[in-house]
Amino acid sequence: MESMIILVFIIGYFFITIENIISLNKVIPSLLMASICWSLIMFWNIPVFELNNKWKDPKILLLFHLGEASEIVFFLIGAMSIISIIDRYSGFEVLRDLFYTNTKRKFLWIISLLSFILSAIIDNLTATIVVATILKKVISDNKERLYYLGLVIISANAGGVWSPIGDITTTMLWISSKVTTVNLIQKVFIPSILCMFFSTLVGSLMPVFDGFIQIKKSKLSNFDRKKGFWMLNLGLGFLLFIPVFKTITGLPPYMGMIFSLGILGLITSMQKKDFSMKEVFRNIDFSSILFFFGILLSVSSLESLGILYNLSHWINNIVSTWRLTTFLFGLISSFIDNVPLVAATNAMFSYPTDHEFWHYIAYVSGTGGSIFLIGSAAGVAAMGMEKIDFFWYFKKISWLAMIGYLSGFLYLLVYPFFSL
Repeated sequence: MESMIILVFIIGYFFITIENIISLNKVIPSLLMASICWSLIMFWNIPVFELNNKWKDPKILLLFHLGEASEIVFFLIGAMSIISIIDRYSGFEVLRDLFYTNTKRKFLWIISLLSFILSAIIDNLTATIVVATILKKVISDNKERLYYLGLVIISANAGGVWSPIGDITTTMLWISSKVTTVNLIQKVFIPSILCMFFSTLVGSLMPVFDGFIQIKKSKLSNFDRKKGFWMLNLGLGFLLFIPVFKTITGLPPYMGMIFSLGILGLITSMQKKDFSMKEVFRNIDFSSILFFFGILLSVSSLESLGILYNLSHWINNIVSTWRLTTFLFGLISSFIDNVPLVAATNAMFSYPTDHEFWHYIAYVSGTGGSIFLIGSAAGVAAMGMEKIDFFWYFKKISWLAMIGYLSGFLYLLVYPFFSL
């Protein structure tokens, strides 16, 4: 029956991969995959065990994995709620006024840097959506806008990998105690900058970025602009406070997120009489949250059967070094969603906290996802918003993403030799 569970996982994952071809929301196969895998374990009473090889009752082990998955789910709900509050006050609209420049090339650098910085705070998916929305108001030519958006995807994915709250995969590593905030930033910040920098540098030399551009300021009143800017700073400040909260209290990150959301909700409710948390929750993408939930539970079923444990040994036997393993995982993440990839990696390998392996995984899983359009949540979101063609992206943008990916990875390889 173990082979049947593996088959269910493969079929479910296949339908997730071809989501945009068959127009089937990936949350559906994700949830079905999780429920069927665990149902087969329960029905056939298949032995399951923890990483310490202690056999467990499937119901007890499922409850344990449910708790782990719920930590990420509540973290995401809190983050999306804070972003929704900021957006209700036009906090992201005020960023448009920062885009003032008269050349296309300078404008490209501005949005790349903005995407890079924003993604580290509000996650790469949200940063891409925010910048894509602003681009739509600034660049009227659709074909020209796609080039900008391609570099935004690369920059947002690069910016998300060095922050514990910048990418769902990095958050997973952080919550699972694979990495700590300070060491993650120290080891991955420079590679992520190099990825963004070289991709943007080479991309800026393309003829499409020659010439001038005229950017109109937002139509917000001075009062609304000040209020939006204040709420933007307040919301981002609360998001940045979460790692500090974890360090001070020792509580899991989702508790810090819940605390930040509660305080921000209290402040906004006192300020605005017509403020409603119901409206905030309406803007949360619950389909994405349920997708992550289904994926995590699906992977946990394979982990509980010992399949991932055996797979890790097989990989270690055929691959000469873990650095090559992470490089290959990065390439795989370019066409396979990096969430299940990192979820499986968490379960497959038992390197200690802040081992270089986890910093490599944090980098490759995010930046590798930029190589193909379907390799990251940011790319999929941009594809949905602007109807980007997969093959157009492959032809025009993928090579730029590969340049960035290689530049950061090479730094990770050579840095230890310079630090001796």
